[in-house]
Amino acid sequence: MKKYFPFLKAGMMQEMAYKAGLFIWMLITALQLVCIVFLWVAVYANAVTPVINGFTFKEVIVYFIITNIFAFMCLENETMYGINEEIKDGTIAISFIKPISYRLRFLFRTFGTCLFRLLIMGIPTLTVSFIIFIKMGYLTIASIAEFTAHIALFLIAMIFAVALFDTVNYICGVLCFYTTAAWGLNFTKNVIVNFFSGVLLPLSFFPGKMAKIAEILPFAGLSQNPVFILISRVDISTSFVLIGKEIMWFIIFEIIAKLLFNHASKKVTVQGG
Repeated sequence: MKKYFPFLKAGMMQEMAYKAGLFIWMLITALQLVCIVFLWVAVYANAVTPVINGFTFKEVIVYFIITNIFAFMCLENETMYGINEEIKDGTIAISFIKPISYRLRFLFRTFGTCLFRLLIMGIPTLTVSFIIFIKMGYLTIASIAEFTAHIALFLIAMIFAVALFDTVNYICGVLCFYTTAAWGLNFTKNVIVNFFSGVLLPLSFFPGKMAKIAEILPFAGLSQNPVFILISRVDISTSFVLIGKEIMWFIIFEIIAKLLFNHASKKVTVQGG
């Protein structure tokens, strides 16, 4: 696996090269959080009950702030556009003859990007957020040992969330072998992921059977489930179940990606030939 570590390093270096863009994106995320807080203040101020779909006002604020930080760290990568650009400029042919896995190359690059964001932005913002939440009484820590266990399980869930999201992007990138409409594919993918992963709303806010279906789908493992583990909304045993579901969906999606790539790579054409 040593031959793939340069791609991990490249992902980190790419983020370092565009630090201004990273800080601008973080500023946009912060502004979104301000809007979200004001929105939920209005919702709960006019609610007939202090608990809406299993969430109090304090719980929903904690959830959305942590979710947006998590999405900033883990739900952004260049895998899809990287594949599309290689198809368009013809360098895909060179990639096929290199003695490395085409899939692992993108996966390690994504891990490098997310690792940089976690170290530079994620850990500081999450630490400050938890201190503020605990001081304000928005979050309660049962015990240090239990909280430490939840952090450890969260890190595992986060790794598989990053891997699963990259696989989704990889599948969309492989679909670019059939069409160069990467923007449309990316827009569709983002809508589906944001809606069913719990970034826009906790899945318990979905009506009736739709909530149960959304929890079964793989997208809950991209955001809501790791965040639930981190904020101790689920117990240790349930955390293991949620991580198991992430691993299962990751394996299924990797199989789909492999089969799709094997078929698409035989039919790929680049612009001009």
